Amino acid sequence: MTARTRTLISALLFLLPGALVAQGASGAGLSRDLERLSKGEQIAGVPSADSVSPGARAIAAGTTVTGTIVARGPVDVFGRVDGSVVSLAGDVTVHRGGVVTGDALAVGGRVNADSGQVGGEMRAMSVLPTIFGQAKSVADTRTPAQRTMESAKNVAGSFGILLIIAVGVLLFAGPNLDEVVVTIQGRFARAFWYGVLGQIFVLPGLLILTAALALTIIGILLIPFAIVAYAIAVAGLVTLGFLAVARLVGGALWQGGDASARGRALGALFAGIALFFVLWMIGSLLAWAPLAATVIRAAALAATWAAMTLGLGSAILSRAGTHRRVAGVARPVELAAWQTPTPVAGVVAARRTVAAQEVR
Repeated sequence: MTARTRTLISALLFLLPGALVAQGASGAGLSRDLERLSKGEQIAGVPSADSVSPGARAIAAGTTVTGTIVARGPVDVFGRVDGSVVSLAGDVTVHRGGVVTGDALAVGGRVNADSGQVGGEMRAMSVLPTIFGQAKSVADTRTPAQRTMESAKNVAGSFGILLIIAVGVLLFAGPNLDEVVVTIQGRFARAFWYGVLGQIFVLPGLLILTAALALTIIGILLIPFAIVAYAIAVAGLVTLGFLAVARLVGGALWQGGDASARGRALGALFAGIALFFVLWMIGSLLAWAPLAATVIRAAALAATWAAMTLGLGSAILSRAGTHRRVAGVARPVELAAWQTPTPVAGVVAARRTVAAQEVR
């Protein structure tokens, strides 16, 4: 074997894998194009990818072809085609005496039928449009036990994070949480409707804020920060309100006995969160029974939504627990140093000593 022969064989071995890959890619692209013709362009009778040869194609005069013709090059029709004619890379020309009973479609070219006959539509486009909504559904191969375990893990993880947040709120924003609880007790119905209105106006409020900032150049620069701050504020109000509702509900379930005030508050908060956790956990453990799981999850979702709505309204009313007066707590009236409280009956109130003026 000469050196030249060895060089040619080495070059072929080097180029052969690339050629095979390119051929496979070309075949896959052709299959996608044929699918787009069939589903996107409503071309009937599209042939398979194996029957579409590269290059131009011509239908001779006096011949009849039954079925749709697809070519990866220009198509010249001199005879008769009982179907549609598609060129994926060139022009479609229907010459004098040529007949196409279906559509004539040219991708990357033009359709010329001045002297021929086309029974359907004549269309030309640069590329085939992408077919939307054709995503393949992925079958769920997990067993019922695996689905149940994964669902339970998600619920446990979510409520674990909520417990950490609850401890942080109780430690660093305990007075605010107390005020929101008092607001719920004093203005239950109003707090609920305030929560509903708050949910309705969350998005319009963000749009108004963004529009107001867009009036100035500095405000435009602050829009991303304002959006983030707005989202954090809304999430904080919802979380604070939900924890207040959980603490109120948990207080009815767990009294605390001789524990300290902080211990009773923490126990009530944990008991309330545990109640919602049990509802969601039951729904996750019934993942093997779709109907029962749907019913339980719907009940848990309704209870959670009601708690979040009530909590959001109370947080808005109490201004995140910073407005003490709204809870209806009466402040004691301070008396002057010379005043004494007057009983309802029996004793005359003391009077302040007034210096007598000398009468001349």
